Amino acid sequence: MEKKRIKNFILSLFFFLLLFTAVFASSEVLKRKKSFYYKDQFFKSTVPYDVLFFGSSHMHEGIDPIYLWENYGISSYNLASSGESIQMTYYVMREAFRHSVPKAVVIDSFKIMDKEDAINAEYAFVHESIDALPLNKNKLEAVNYASRFFDGGRMAFLSNLYAYHSRYNELNKEDFIRDHTRDKGAYIMTEIVKAEAPDPDSYIEDTTEFKGGDGVRYYEKIIALCREKGVVPILVNIPANKGNYTEESQKRVNTLMKYTEENGGMSINFLPLLDEIGIDYDRDFGDASHLNFMGAEKTADYLASFLKDRLGFTDHRKEEAYASVWDEDVRAWREQEVDFLKKRKDAVAYIFLADDPDREITVLVQEPESVSDMYGLDYCLERTGAALKEASSEETKGYDMKVEVRRRSDGSSLAEGFFNRDAGGKYVRADED
Repeated sequence: MEKKRIKNFILSLFFFLLLFTAVFASSEVLKRKKSFYYKDQFFKSTVPYDVLFFGSSHMHEGIDPIYLWENYGISSYNLASSGESIQMTYYVMREAFRHSVPKAVVIDSFKIMDKEDAINAEYAFVHESIDALPLNKNKLEAVNYASRFFDGGRMAFLSNLYAYHSRYNELNKEDFIRDHTRDKGAYIMTEIVKAEAPDPDSYIEDTTEFKGGDGVRYYEKIIALCREKGVVPILVNIPANKGNYTEESQKRVNTLMKYTEENGGMSINFLPLLDEIGIDYDRDFGDASHLNFMGAEKTADYLASFLKDRLGFTDHRKEEAYASVWDEDVRAWREQEVDFLKKRKDAVAYIFLADDPDREITVLVQEPESVSDMYGLDYCLERTGAALKEASSEETKGYDMKVEVRRRSDGSSLAEGFFNRDAGGKYVRADED
């Protein structure tokens, strides 16, 4: 009888272990990976950071830490994410400071709204902000706050199965891979679109009175947290399109900047600086509202000078403690960058992402005169130095265009992409997986 009880116990234990493993595995596969993909490198890193970036997609796509390192020796990480509210920024920042306390933080002003009891973020964007945070008191407080605004309560943010159980039909091969970006949290666009430029005379210095909504209250908490940790907060409005510079939004940002400076922080208002830093609304945007890599570089150049001049930031590229880690991270990013090529939808984005001093790009096209029909492609070829060659259908494997990317040192192939012209003359990816 005793043996039978032991056997039943072992079988029950085995069953529950199997069930737990199945539930855990399902949970890992079903959850959206974006938060982990962009933030995991930070939480696993051992190198100290001079500056951290926080905010919404304007910051996420507008500042490239790799560029700051390679050109200025500034150690940084971009912890911004799409559609992030300032309330979630507070919890992300609080967790970040447990891992690395920087000299300064740069905060995007775009989503700091003054609406009573409003989170100012969509459900999926809240997940993108906080899913990667370790489960601790800070995350539980973030969940308690966010759960007030969405169906499902706390379980909607604590249980992957609960939050993502309906994703079965969306799953693809990437859901079975746990990986993270090597680009220090940023997503830098390589597309070119025309954006609407603000009126040069639209800049105003007027301020307003805040109503005391959740957005402002949480921004005040961020300023207090920075003061407690000895971190300098820098509030910025990343260059954007005309629609982001309404009179109301300018007054809001001006008031936030005034508050920041009165409480020991700094601010950079990029609107009156657009001409100074050379933002080109015909070429420096990846979509109608967000900077591409060229606009991001111009913004980073100004910001790097600001950090060096105003806060005494130094160049760490010759310091072994920094360089040994960063050089490896840059190498890993360059390898990952090639893998990302297959995700670029049009020829301009593909060629710009492939551009690197160690790579040679050749564009084989059946009708070379058609290149000028695609917006930005002529400029892309000029800037990258990619070789344009007329080719036969056989050479392009039946597609309208073939782009070859080779290693300069030995001519070995790194990648190749195939494109067809659409009805508008745009060369779009035709060989997607």
